Amino acid sequence: MIKETLKIFSQNVRKNKTLINTILENNKNNMDIILIQELPKSLIRHVLSHTDLIGDPIYSIPNHPDWTLFIGQDPAQESYAQVATYVNKKLLKMRFTLRLNIINHRDVNVLVFHSGQHINYIINVYSDDNQSVLHTLNRNIVDLNDTVVMTGDFNIRDNDWDPNYPHYSTHTEDLFTLAESLGLDLLPPINPGPTSVRATGAQTPGESSVNITVSGYDTTYLQENSQRIR
Repeated sequence: MIKETLKIFSQNVRKNKTLINTILENNKNNMDIILIQELPKSLIRHVLSHTDLIGDPIYSIPNHPDWTLFIGQDPAQESYAQVATYVNKKLLKMRFTLRLNIINHRDVNVLVFHSGQHINYIINVYSDDNQSVLHTLNRNIVDLNDTVVMTGDFNIRDNDWDPNYPHYSTHTEDLFTLAESLGLDLLPPINPGPTSVRATGAQTPGESSVNITVSGYDTTYLQENSQRIR
């Protein structure tokens, strides 16, 4: 397999464990890489603690026998990661690795993989309303000109990718500056439509832009499946 034929699925699951399990099972035979934002975590048990009478909590996130999970932070930690990347085990020969030495942030996955003699990168991002991750990437990103795709939930609403939204975000220029530094361009969705809808039943009100994708490849070659859930 070469990088131009990778099938990539990206989705914000809004901490829905059942949804992740469904995505992993339903796509085990037709997707190569799954990028998840806003992870759930499930309490498994409490273990003996020197500081807490109840014990320290041990959490887990969904896994699947057909997928290799990459996550930048131990899910047992209270302030846990918001992104995870699942790579289909049929791609083991491409030697995917999570590169924490490039960006060590709980809400960014920088994966490196081998395609022939070349090393390539995939970047999975969750950036909150304050754009902390976007600012971190712009300050710290190194020469990753072999990035195939950067995608995720950037929490940026903008008319550039949502014609139904009448405004432009002050953060869009930061996103495009980052993309340009990586040699990437905005990849329009296969099925155009709103990139944001108001969350229903959320604990905190608000809106979010999901699955903004920038890529170094035309959609003819990069098969990207984007699902919108909010």
